[in-house]
Amino acid sequence: MRLIARYASRAEAEERAAFLRSHGIATHVTNMASMRLNLAHQGRYRAGLWAMLEPQYEDAEALLENPDHKVEQALSEAQMAELETKGEADARRTLMKWLVITAIALAAVAAAVVALGPP
Repeated sequence: MRLIARYASRAEAEERAAFLRSHGIATHVTNMASMRLNLAHQGRYRAGLWAMLEPQYEDAEALLENPDHKVEQALSEAQMAELETKGEADARRTLMKWLVITAIALAAVAAAVVALGPP
């Protein structure tokens, strides 16, 4: 994923994302609060618009500059739905993996505490 632009309003970012999607560009909108490294820019930007696929980044920028731009790497709705489904499955699998690792680590710590407890 690559950041296309930042917006003061999440609604504006969502509007631009819908425009790009209507032209076959897979996008994602995020809350910019999670990206702040310090408080100096607090409140300046509320949302970020991302190109999900690197090859579509330049098309996305060009389309936002010129609504008549011909997108070279457009996806169909079916391809975008497949991409979203795969992304959700990958995220779910990653979350489950880390939950299992955390549970095993906590169980190991608990077993060590019990084993090394008072005599």
